[in-house]
Amino acid sequence: MNLPRTLSMSVIAATIALTMSSLPAQAATLSPPVVADAYSVMLTASQAQALGVKKHYLADFSIASATKGTPDGLWLCELTGGTGIEGQGAGRLLTSAFGDLSLYLQFEVDQKIHWYANEQSAKKAYNAIVKQLKMCVGQQMGDATEVSGETTVGVPALLTNGTKKSKDGDEFLWISSKTIDADATSSLSDYDYTTVRTFGNFIQVMDIQAEGLDAKPFTKKQIATLDKMTDSLGDAWQAKFM
Repeated sequence: MNLPRTLSMSVIAATIALTMSSLPAQAATLSPPVVADAYSVMLTASQAQALGVKKHYLADFSIASATKGTPDGLWLCELTGGTGIEGQGAGRLLTSAFGDLSLYLQFEVDQKIHWYANEQSAKKAYNAIVKQLKMCVGQQMGDATEVSGETTVGVPALLTNGTKKSKDGDEFLWISSKTIDADATSSLSDYDYTTVRTFGNFIQVMDIQAEGLDAKPFTKKQIATLDKMTDSLGDAWQAKFM
């Protein structure tokens, strides 16, 4: 399982946890009004529910920064052997995530904004992601596993990727990971769909994930809805910060 994508179990259901960790110089740019503006244009509970999150959910809104590098890389996919393909994240990371966790199923939706120092840095990171994405293809031993005794066996997943355009012409990347050949009654299945979009000094990542014994492939409607949100939420962020 790719832990950076999972919601914290310490988050209380139906509440919002706000955490800030930054340098004094960075804190000046993330003042309460800026945080409020960011929160106002990020993924909401109703939008997450439109993608499949249940009425009773876990919620997490967080802001993190690193003195050097990034608080979290930009996750793309996992290859056979546990090799993770990850883009260069920004020094600041804003996350709005919603999900429901049960004994047999974990379902999550999140939006992440990687806030780079300048537009050149964001564009450089995005161009590198375009190249890295070419590796996220074909059958791989995915992160869903079944355990037999002390042996952990990887479950094969099919990776695909590409580029899409919204109705207004905004372009974004997409990555899909689908468990294949898994016995849903005795082993875990994992389905993941991610979009990546850049504008100004930001890269937006949106992700929907279903993992567990009851996990099912995403419907065309769910995929289309996430694609539309990739455009609308990105446009809202641009209007507020650019």
